Amino acid sequence: MKYTFKCPVCGHMTECDAMDDDEAVKMLMEEGDKHQKAVHPDMEVNPEMEAMVRKDMVKSESPAA
Repeated sequence: MKYTFKCPVCGHMTECDAMDDDEAVKMLMEEGDKHQKAVHPDMEVNPEMEAMVRKDMVKSESPAA
């Protein structure tokens, strides 16, 4: 499955391919952490970010290889 998450601050789209929702949340959180440090370094990390990613991520079928 393909998962995407849009940064609530700037609209940057992060995406990953994952086997399930839990793996996707982990991957999106890792990429989101990199994005936050590079683009929003002064922004405080929200302790509820994982719940927000889980709620707001969008999943779709990955295209066939």
